[in-house]
Amino acid sequence: MTLDPALQVVGSAALAALIAGGIAAVLLRLLRRAPVLVHIVIIVLAAVGAVAGGIAIAAVGMFITRADTIVALSVTATSGVISVLVAVLLGLRLSADARALGRDARRLGAGETVEPARRATTELDAVQAELVDSGARLRAARDDSERAEAARRELVSRIAHDLLAPLASMRAIAESLEDGLAPEPEEAARRIGAQTVRLQSLVGDLFELSRIDAGTMTIAAEPVSLSDLASDVVAQFGELARRHGRELRVAVSDEVLVLADPRALSRALVNVIINALEHSPDGGVVVVAVARDAREGILSIADEGPGVPEEDRERVFDAGWRASLSRPRPTIELAGGAGLGLAITRAIAEAHGGSARLGAAPAGGAVVELRVPRAAG
Repeated sequence: MTLDPALQVVGSAALAALIAGGIAAVLLRLLRRAPVLVHIVIIVLAAVGAVAGGIAIAAVGMFITRADTIVALSVTATSGVISVLVAVLLGLRLSADARALGRDARRLGAGETVEPARRATTELDAVQAELVDSGARLRAARDDSERAEAARRELVSRIAHDLLAPLASMRAIAESLEDGLAPEPEEAARRIGAQTVRLQSLVGDLFELSRIDAGTMTIAAEPVSLSDLASDVVAQFGELARRHGRELRVAVSDEVLVLADPRALSRALVNVIINALEHSPDGGVVVVAVARDAREGILSIADEGPGVPEEDRERVFDAGWRASLSRPRPTIELAGGAGLGLAITRAIAEAHGGSARLGAAPAGGAVVELRVPRAAG
């Protein structure tokens, strides 16, 4: 066979393949919603048809004899039938896996568990693995959401109780004053004032917590002396501590400049101090220490209270957490009692790029560390 007939044979085969491929593409387009098994059969028939068409065109062009044409077409037809049967058998597995993936997807949408399974191809295996992983992530997210919702309900219940308690006390005192039954009106007025302060503290904590949850709390950082800030807060609340039989001290080991919002950091420190005073026994001492390490300034607030059990250390800074549900009312006026102070403290510290955590308490009690990045220089 010379070069030109050879090129004609190749061209004929290419033409037949293009025609068969075009017909298959049209059919696949028209039957795009048909089962995957139908698509597999069409693709196999397109391949067989391309071969048969090439043979037929070669026979018309007299490139092969009539006898050879009959033999070639017979072989192609037989191979084509067997190929279609094999494709159907193999396609049944793919079709079953595709239906199984659809069922797993619906199961995932219904919130049910998707079990791992082996599929016929790497691609289907990857889809199955992704469905299993997505199911695990959805379950984890649902569990987190349920825990958060339960915590919110518990927090609302506690806050409602803590808001109602001082209101009920104020109402009782006011009624006794109206009826002239209060033996010491000045003491009654002082108690009303203390309950008012507690209400203000609770409402302030709720407002601050809402800003934190909404992401609207802003930090205007500037260089701040930790020793000055600690000394000012201790001086401000020293009289409160003495009035309740506690002592508040400051210990500065080194001058430390940090990048912080002085008002926000003072709020965080006050929350911890009030909590420490509340848990300290009569005659107890609360020490605010200032220190630093290579990158952070550290405020350590140590009290002489009962400390924090090991199983509760991870929950101390959670909103609404309290060591005991039966704990009596706070004795310090500024202690709201709803378990929000330390949660706000942690949020403020983290907003500064720092942290709030429990430190080691060698002699009992509890130590809370506030860490804030140091200022350059």
